[in-house]
Amino acid sequence: MATIWIREFTGGLDVRRLHETSPGGTMMRGIDCHITRGGEIEQRADFVPVYSLPEGLTKSLASTPAGLVVFGHQAAPTLPAGVTYQRLQHPSGEALVRVPFFALYKSRIQAIGEFADGSSYLFYDGARVTDASAPPTVDNSRPAVLLTHTEKMYVGSGETLFFSAVGDSADYGAGAGVGDGFIVMSTHAEGSEDITGLGRYDELMAVFARRTIQTWFVDPDPTLNRQAQVLNSTGCVAPRSVTQFGDGDLFYLDLSGIRSLRARDSSNSAATTDIGSPIDPLILELREELGEAALANAIGVIEPRDGRFWMAVNDRIFVFSFFSASKVSAWSEYRPGFVVEDMLTWDDKVWIRSGDTIYAYGGTGVTQQYSADVQAEVWLPYLDANEPFREKHVDGLDLAVRGTWSIALAMDTSNLDAEDEVARVDRTTYGHMRIDAVGSGTHLSLRFRSLAPASATKPAILGSAVIHFGGDAEEDS
Repeated sequence: MATIWIREFTGGLDVRRLHETSPGGTMMRGIDCHITRGGEIEQRADFVPVYSLPEGLTKSLASTPAGLVVFGHQAAPTLPAGVTYQRLQHPSGEALVRVPFFALYKSRIQAIGEFADGSSYLFYDGARVTDASAPPTVDNSRPAVLLTHTEKMYVGSGETLFFSAVGDSADYGAGAGVGDGFIVMSTHAEGSEDITGLGRYDELMAVFARRTIQTWFVDPDPTLNRQAQVLNSTGCVAPRSVTQFGDGDLFYLDLSGIRSLRARDSSNSAATTDIGSPIDPLILELREELGEAALANAIGVIEPRDGRFWMAVNDRIFVFSFFSASKVSAWSEYRPGFVVEDMLTWDDKVWIRSGDTIYAYGGTGVTQQYSADVQAEVWLPYLDANEPFREKHVDGLDLAVRGTWSIALAMDTSNLDAEDEVARVDRTTYGHMRIDAVGSGTHLSLRFRSLAPASATKPAILGSAVIHFGGDAEEDS
């Protein structure tokens, strides 16, 4: 009697290889779950609807230290307690379409308002920035991204990086402040004709275009600004995807997938890493299916509770669990059941707007909420016990679990949907009677689906699995 023992799942979701050649410890499907600090699979929490907004009267979602904020161009509608309103008015009365980007400056919202006539304007604390030197300027460049840095507000608009006066994010040259100005980024690096992202990179600023990244040292005194580096053949396609992760990484969405800007060595020179390579094929599939407009609306955040990185693309959220002490570096995905239009963190929670509903991940309490409505689905690759040519006769299974799980066995590599449910378990089987399972094949895949959490406040967890089979093949783990 031999075994295939899947001790942990630290490899996470990995779709780069064929299903029958992927290693143990990875997943060929990992939906509505993530990897824990201990390398186990855990059901995600519920996305709990918290606020219902008046239908069609508000746009987008932002936050200040005081709470959540929505926008509109008309007088304030009646909103649920806990959500406030900012009125953003076009100079000619055009309707507000959305707020594609916001940042905080002195704890107040600096926002870009996009209007029905195709124009975009800057606003600070609800008032339109009327400085003649602020974007949009006479060349009709449209502000697209914002970053608060070195006591100023930086605005990416077309090929130009504008920056406000020190201490005044509404003064771009017409006021009495000092330090304002602009840099035409396309004169410093070819490919920077359209700024698509801004982010902090160590002590520098990273200025993203579609296929070029420039890093700059910027100072309150603009005469000290200087370019540090240019990286070609990579760039950002989604302004809200640029996200600081940990101490040294800046994640962003490239045409080819999720990438990271980080120091390559002690010189602090930047280099890109393919941090998202295990799920690149899924990103490319979404690009082909939904078009690049869907990618352009992708949003990145850091989930505050466990520090996971989330990248939302349409109705899917790609989740990166990274815990260096336990050597966990693993992707998975959430499918919330709605399109993510806006996503942010506030009050130590992730908040999402879809349509006229605002959701809180895990609910509003300190303890997260779990329910059977969320079914974690995990497909292991087709494992071969180091002998892909040898027929194996399954005799039984053992599992370490919390909550209730359905287990299916798949053995036909030519038909991924072919599987047989062999058991439903709600406790660990080690030390008890093993699960009866019968089947034969050269490769063996287990499929797990959570049916119920351990409790309303404890998720379903899959810790490990063992496949018992006849023969003398070597142990694979």
